[in-house]
Parts: sequence; structure tokens; C-alpha cells
Amino acid sequence: MNRMSENIPWDILIKKFRGEVSLEEEKSLSSWVMTHEEVYATLHTLWDSIQQEGETFESDADRLWIELKRRIDKNSKEIRIPLNRFRWISAAASILLIFIFSFMGYITKQWYDTCTIDRSYTALNGKSKIMLPDGSVVWLNKESSLEYKTTIWNRKRFVYLTGEAYFEVVKDDSRPFIVKNQDFKVIVHGTVFNMFARNTGKKHVSLLSGSVSVTSGKEEYLLSPGEVAILDKSGKIKVEKKDVYFDTMWIQESVRFEQKTLKELARYLTRWYGVKVIVDSSITDDQAYTFTIKNEPLEEILRLMARIHPITYSFDENDKVTIRLNPLKKEGK
Repeated sequence: MNRMSENIPWDILIKKFRGEVSLEEEKSLSSWVMTHEEVYATLHTLWDSIQQEGETFESDADRLWIELKRRIDKNSKEIRIPLNRFRWISAAASILLIFIFSFMGYITKQWYDTCTIDRSYTALNGKSKIMLPDGSVVWLNKESSLEYKTTIWNRKRFVYLTGEAYFEVVKDDSRPFIVKNQDFKVIVHGTVFNMFARNTGKKHVSLLSGSVSVTSGKEEYLLSPGEVAILDKSGKIKVEKKDVYFDTMWIQESVRFEQKTLKELARYLTRWYGVKVIVDSSITDDQAYTFTIKNEPLEEILRLMARIHPITYSFDENDKVTIRLNPLKKEGK
């Protein structure tokens, strides 16, 4: 660009015309305008004309091209543009380009935002049932969070999980469903599964129906219903046949126990309440329990059990419960 156009403060002018200029920039521009009033007036007029044309502009490239060709054929004589006028045309073209790129950038961002679905969900104190934008159903266990994101660009449904969740995924071959954690990812093929991804305990994926691929590093395993993929601390995956319905017990509204010993109950109570329940080895299996639990606190359940059989219990600071024999009740004192 010529020397005169290089001295024009384009950035501040554009902000001025768009009403975005700061007080400091306004002061700087005022001193420039004092010595370039004619230039400023010309650029301001050009800006206003561009704004007015933009309000009524209709994109018809073919018609505009025909009209341009007609005018060129009609005025085929050589056109000479004075140097001074050429400089102003160059300056005007620069403003026009800046305006077009700014406007297109804004439109592109708005369009991208409308084509992106980004949702975040959190369950703090208890389990929570949510419906994802694609129709899939997810149960979030307490102290868990999930982020769902998809765009028209990648045609994939990404889910980022921290904690534990139970998924009922709607199958859509055109939009794969992928669950990610910092240690591994699960590629879902329309299925029902439970994913445990807490920092405490071994991370695992339990498949109830359909199929999923579990990937960690270079390892990848395709699960069948009834299988559990367990991830150890080194990132290795081990696949086992296990009771996958036990892993999803926590999403139920209630659970009933029929003739369960205390040691058997400890496993279920640990899963239901999310705390470690330990039964002292001195307690025998000659006592069985039958009852149903819903929303009752664990301490209330243990207190009722202690009324029936000679046991006592204690909680520690690490969410661990220890059940022991109560010697006083056993001796009848």
C-alpha cells in the first residue's frame, strides 16, 4: 500500500465506525483527524454507503456478472484513473475487505455455535437420571459428572465421564457414541452398560446388552453381554465374566434381600450405599436376613439388625463401617 494509506490508523477507524473505540483511542484518532479531515470524511462516507448497501444486498452472482460484462462492452474505451483517486480506491478497498472479513468471522462463529451441542451434568449428593440431547438415558451416581458434546463437523457423540454412570445409549450408526475418561475410552454400538471411573478402586466397564469396545493405550477389547473389562493401575485391561447386574444395582429404586447372611449382605450394602462394609471374622453364618431397603440411611438399617442379632457397628472417617459381635448381648447382660 502507498505511503499515505500506511499512515491511516485503520484499526482505530474501524472501531470508530463500529462504535467500539475506547477513550484513549478516541483521543489518538482526534489528533489524526485534525490534519486529515478530508480523508476522514471520505472514509466515513464510504463506510456509510457500504452499511446501507449491506442492508438491501441480495446475492445474485450470475446477474451481477452479466451486468458487469454489459457495461464493460458498452464502455470499451480505455479508462484512466488518476493516481490520487487510485490511492483512495485502494484505501476504500482495504476498509471494505476489513469489514467483510470481520462480518464473515462473526457469522461463522454464530453458525458454529448453533451447530454445536455441549451439555454438562453433575450429581453431588445422590444419583440423578438425565436425558441426553440424542435421546440416550444416563444415570449418574453421586459425586459424578458428565459432559456431552457433538458437532456437525465430526458427526460423533463424545461423553466425558468422571465418577460412575449407567448408560442406555440410542443406536445411531451415523453418529458413534464414545465415552472418555483420562485413562481409557469406550466406543458404544447401541447398548446398555455401567462404567465405573472413580479414582478410588479399579476402573471397570460392565456390559448388560449390545456391545462396546474398551480401549486403553494400544489395548482394545470387544465385550459381550455379561462381561466386565477391568483396568488396573498400569493401564492393562482384563476381561472377566461377572454378575453385571450387581454392578448396576445402585440405579434401582429398591432392593430386596432373601435369606442373606451378614457377610453376603456386606457386599450388597457396600454397593448400595457407596461405603466399605466390613464384617469381623468372628461372626458366623448361622444368621440370615430378609428385608427390603429403599432410601433408608445405612445406620438405620444396622440399628434394626442389631436389635435382632448380637452385633455392634462403628463408622470411621474414611467411609468404612465395621460390624462386630456384641459380647454384652451374646452373654445376655
